[in-house]
Amino acid sequence: MKFIIVTLLTFVMSFAYAQNHDHHAGHSKKIEKIVSSNKQFKPTDDLKVRMEKILNHMKELSKKKEDLKSVKEYGNKLTDTVNDIFKTCKLEPDADAAIHPTLGLILEGAEDFKIGKYESGHKKIHKALLDYEKLFKHEGWKP
Repeated sequence: MKFIIVTLLTFVMSFAYAQNHDHHAGHSKKIEKIVSSNKQFKPTDDLKVRMEKILNHMKELSKKKEDLKSVKEYGNKLTDTVNDIFKTCKLEPDADAAIHPTLGLILEGAEDFKIGKYESGHKKIHKALLDYEKLFKHEGWKP
């Protein structure tokens, strides 16, 4: 069972990286196309709870960013939360397609955290949280 989960996570991470490898050029184009259509998707309660958890992790980490051990730990926490979104979130197809590049960018930032790169990880995750704000009508969302 562990092997299947690890294999699945490896595939998801590889896919997310492949989607965002060109400094997020494809990501930005997809997001801008959706944003320019002025359509905002309605997040599920599951997605809202987990995105708020990601936001709270980032707020907590900002106070501990000088502590390399904490940065690495938060990388794992963020990865776990995103993987939980993949497992539990049931969005309509267009909303699901819109959230995937954003989650991929969060995973990239979390990977940076895991190797001690706070600044680059923070930049990616902050961008992803701003994109989420543009794409989803999440009452009270303030990254």
